[in-house]
Amino acid sequence: MNKNIESLVKEGIKKISPYVPGRPIEELHRAYGLDIERIVKLASNENPLGASPKAVEAIKRCAEKIYRYPEGSGYYLKKKISDLMKYPENNIILGSGSSEIISLTMETFINPGEEVIYPTPSFLIYKILALKIGASPVEVPLKEDFSYDLDMFLKKITSRTRVIILCNPNNPTGNIIYDDQLAHFMKQVPDNVIIIADEAYREYVEADNFGTAYPYLSKKNVIVARTFSKIYGLAGLRIGYGIARREIIGFLERIRPPFNTTLTAQEAALAALDDEQHVIKSILNNSEGKHFLSSGLERLGIKCFPTEANFILCRFKENAADIIKKLEKRGIIIRSMAGMGPEYARITIGTAEENRLLVENLSEVL
Repeated sequence: MNKNIESLVKEGIKKISPYVPGRPIEELHRAYGLDIERIVKLASNENPLGASPKAVEAIKRCAEKIYRYPEGSGYYLKKKISDLMKYPENNIILGSGSSEIISLTMETFINPGEEVIYPTPSFLIYKILALKIGASPVEVPLKEDFSYDLDMFLKKITSRTRVIILCNPNNPTGNIIYDDQLAHFMKQVPDNVIIIADEAYREYVEADNFGTAYPYLSKKNVIVARTFSKIYGLAGLRIGYGIARREIIGFLERIRPPFNTTLTAQEAALAALDDEQHVIKSILNNSEGKHFLSSGLERLGIKCFPTEANFILCRFKENAADIIKKLEKRGIIIRSMAGMGPEYARITIGTAEENRLLVENLSEVL
């Protein structure tokens, strides 16, 4: 059978470049023979403090039950989220990370040929998901200082627009949309457009005037997507959630895959929500690390852009690829942002020790 497989692939899929994650620790170990325990990974925006000890214990307790399917809807976790967010359980849906919530929303509301508007640079998954379902991606560039141009978003809306995605705080730039900006924007968006607010990094925000989409859940066609991958340290378990009006959640539930979140992930997330002290500790570590790294990197002549997340977008004076390679040989991983320009890289805020090691090694490399 010599049929050319490419001729059988959907046209939208042919346009997709596979998502390339940050380089894993194991790969650096294989490439350079480095001791895994001494490798510092500051590339994938993970919580450097790890998961809550309560979550780890919950995972261990699950070991004897993993031959059972999980509770399909995630009843107990949704109830816990409902209590914390002060929003009814029927307005909540669980997903395999917040990215599945975004995917389910796009699959539910976008027909082939209709448009999805999103910022650029931003999370690469938005374009991949749009092309996967045959939608037309419409990119809106951030301003020169990486702030949002929400007026340009409004200008891009056409009769074919079905979904607008706002990544807030935005990855990889770390900037946010402010209250007054979002209020003006929401007034202008037509009622036949779904707004996805990707708030994966919301817990790290320090600004008082952060424009969360949460207050608009009952006023507009809004779904807020959040995750346990970041501040809760459960990236390896892939679990997140979405909050929206009951009618919206009802349609998403129609296509949610059965058992899309695992028993282990649900139990770990429940325990993580109970450990407020771990969250507070993670926020404090991030705040202190952000100021330490920003000042240390700026002293080395590296431009650091303001951030409200757990990472810092940097612009080096020279090609960042050479610097990244030299750091890797020293056991330190940061993320190339070559798509934005050869001088750009993104650095996850680590522990105090990891941040110190990065600055010291960068000083020697430069």
